[in-house]
Amino acid sequence: MNDQPPVLTRCPLCDAGVETTRVVATYPELTWVRCDCGLIYKRSEHPDPAAVDFYEGGYFGTGEQGRKYTQRRKRRVQKSRNQILDLLNHAPPGPLLDIGCSMGYTLEAARSLGLTPTGSDISEFALEQCRALGFRAERGELGRLPFADGEFGLVTMKHVLEHTPDPRAALREVRRVLRPGGGLFIAIPHGGYGKSLRRPQESQFYLPTRHGREHFVYYTPATLTRLLEGEGFRVARVNPALLHRRAGAARRVGEALAAPFRALGQALVDVVQARKEFWLVAVRPEA
Repeated sequence: MNDQPPVLTRCPLCDAGVETTRVVATYPELTWVRCDCGLIYKRSEHPDPAAVDFYEGGYFGTGEQGRKYTQRRKRRVQKSRNQILDLLNHAPPGPLLDIGCSMGYTLEAARSLGLTPTGSDISEFALEQCRALGFRAERGELGRLPFADGEFGLVTMKHVLEHTPDPRAALREVRRVLRPGGGLFIAIPHGGYGKSLRRPQESQFYLPTRHGREHFVYYTPATLTRLLEGEGFRVARVNPALLHRRAGAARRVGEALAAPFRALGQALVDVVQARKEFWLVAVRPEA
């Protein structure tokens, strides 16, 4: 463990040193720790020689180890529609940037809702797929987005922020390209997921053969809220909305009838720590 080269020597949230941490899971390849502030991050790791072009075709499902992003497209687009509607509860419609646009599910959902979507990704494979569908898609890193200040009214980041060791730099770039009053939607793995807490050494969150290689940080709603507020955002909602004010009339009626049951279901999921991911909507304040 001690001969693993450092990945993060200080907590990305509170900036405390590793002396404030305890080990969550450790393997010959890498070590994960939890800071006293609650954030879980990768402390050290041996470089992976197979990491070249990690986010290209094999990642998205063209190889045996791919994550099957090319499957269940209709379901993925519908889920993205729901997420954008969550965002539109707190921010007005506007041009939408999807950071980590993958196969273009969120771009397709945004277009179906009458929005003008743009995608950004580090994967040329993903960008080519999105452009083939007629979308604008630009190569960009989390800490350096190729867009103008205030170019977008809405930004979505779905399972993206955990992929950077410097989340503050990423959020500063999001704030730069997001106009005042604009909204940010984040979907992210839940650091408080019960299965990963009870058996961390066996959890796919940390295993070097699973997400341990590609991820750097795991958040809870509390730690992510603290991070966002520190970068000038206001958190408006955690977890899926029960009502969508910009949905069609029939859907709004159905949601109103189902809201008490959905609220109870969400509460139970939190009590038993069964939420593997959580959703969060934040707003860049006008002032």
